[in-house]
Amino acid sequence: MCGMKTPLDVLADAAARTSPADYDSDDSDHTSPSSTALEYTSEPSTPLKTNPGCHQLRPRKKAPRSHKASRLHLKPKPELKLRRKELLERATQIKSLENSPVNEQQLFVLRTVFDEITMYPSEHWLVLMAIVLHRSLRQIKNWFSNERQKNRWGEVVSTHTDFGERLRLRPCATELCDQWSDAFFEEVLMIVNFRTARRMQWERAQSASNFVTIIHETSVA
Repeated sequence: MCGMKTPLDVLADAAARTSPADYDSDDSDHTSPSSTALEYTSEPSTPLKTNPGCHQLRPRKKAPRSHKASRLHLKPKPELKLRRKELLERATQIKSLENSPVNEQQLFVLRTVFDEITMYPSEHWLVLMAIVLHRSLRQIKNWFSNERQKNRWGEVVSTHTDFGERLRLRPCATELCDQWSDAFFEEVLMIVNFRTARRMQWERAQSASNFVTIIHETSVA
């Protein structure tokens, strides 16, 4: 376990940083992560365990490290390849208007990934975002491509997954976790999306409540 907050805690807090301190997370009218597009083998509403590769919160050294020898024999397991194939098929079946803009929730999640995790998500991470946000894979790819052209900033740390696949991450992401994987990114993505939806539900409810109060006070006056 990471000391203090886990990467999941930190990134989830980023999605909820404007939420009220007394927000009730047990409301019955919300959409839980388990009801979104991705399925979990365990209940996502329970506290998530820290990725084994994230046992310490420490900056990742920028000096080049050679992992080539240890990665030569590493290949994605057959079940991982199968899962990726299945999710790719699901993502390619999502149809959305090519010129339709992302909504506020989708934009917040995409910006969180872009600003705090990576400007260069892998193909599979793009697939995961397409499924979770229910946007076509092409739209997700185009969003990141356009955003890099308009708003390319900050350093990029080159690292690898546990299977030796290259990742280009934000330094802050590698400081939170030094071993990102598909599963870990999926957990972070689901939590950020869920917390963002909850925050926006609360804001809409507050806005409606304030409006009713104003109408009532006006009618009484």
